[in-house]
Amino acid sequence: MVQVATMQNLRRTDPLALFSLHATEQPRQQGTHRHIEGFHNLVKYLVRLRKDGMLNDDEFNELVKRAAAASIEAKIADRVERGLELKVKKVLEDKIRRGYLLSLQK
Repeated sequence: MVQVATMQNLRRTDPLALFSLHATEQPRQQGTHRHIEGFHNLVKYLVRLRKDGMLNDDEFNELVKRAAAASIEAKIADRVERGLELKVKKVLEDKIRRGYLLSLQK
């Protein structure tokens, strides 16, 4: 449900909160697509608010910068998480393999 935005509730609520939900609730590949789609939808919404005169240039620019920063941050966090998962998986596989080989020596 989309609420009508006013300057007061734009300042009270963070419009990026809606944007951040897409990446966490979906599997990683679908989440990335939904995350990008959410970013595009947020920017379209901000453009509409700007055209309707609900945002001035400075507010619009600041919100677009925040949306872009949040998008980049989420993408980096996802890459770091994937890298850590791969590293942990490799370490665990090596430990299991070594444990199995050590048990064969007994």
